[in-house]
Amino acid sequence: MAIETSDSTGASRGWFLTLMTVLFIVLALSDFTKALQFAQNPAVGGLVVFGHKFHGVAKNLVLGPLFGVVFLIYAHGIWNMRAWVIPLSIVYAFYVPYNLVLFWYTQPEGPRPIGFIVGYLAIALIGSIGTAIYLAYHRGRLS
Repeated sequence: MAIETSDSTGASRGWFLTLMTVLFIVLALSDFTKALQFAQNPAVGGLVVFGHKFHGVAKNLVLGPLFGVVFLIYAHGIWNMRAWVIPLSIVYAFYVPYNLVLFWYTQPEGPRPIGFIVGYLAIALIGSIGTAIYLAYHRGRLS
């Protein structure tokens, strides 16, 4: 039985999953600071869950860290190539487009720069759906 070193784990993870892990950690940090973001600029800050943007420092102080912990668990599962991360990735892959559509549908009309929307969608969908597809396709490498 061979002992797997971190170098061989990194090699089997590949650049895409390594990048996604780092981005999920950044997303977790962002969620941990949602209350501060909202306090700094309520028009921009605030957690969005099922299309609803939460207003108020207290709501963001409770919900932000909860979502942050989920993203840290997700990042941990990807980094360590664990099979249990596949169901989480599938749920997240469905949640992101649903959340985006609901959010943009419920927001008041206003100028929305198309370049920003397209860029945001590309990152959000590649990060959510792309990660789920990649993990499912490479599930044989997960332990």
